[in-house]
Amino acid sequence: MTEIVKVQVPLASNDPKAPALIYDRHQKHVTQQKLDYGILKLMGNDVKAFFNAEWHPASHRWTLNERVKDREW
Repeated sequence: MTEIVKVQVPLASNDPKAPALIYDRHQKHVTQQKLDYGILKLMGNDVKAFFNAEWHPASHRWTLNERVKDREW
């Protein structure tokens, strides 16, 4: 099932490989995971962005797809 998630990179780190915080609107699935180059490129200089994503319960990870318009949450 596809959901919109918020992706936030750490503010206190200059390590581009530091894990990002990723969660859905209701924070039902919250995780930290490293972002691949394609997602980092889509984020540009933004510290947060919203993406369509799929949750994988077995691995407790999100698969991020395309970036979507920013939300107010």
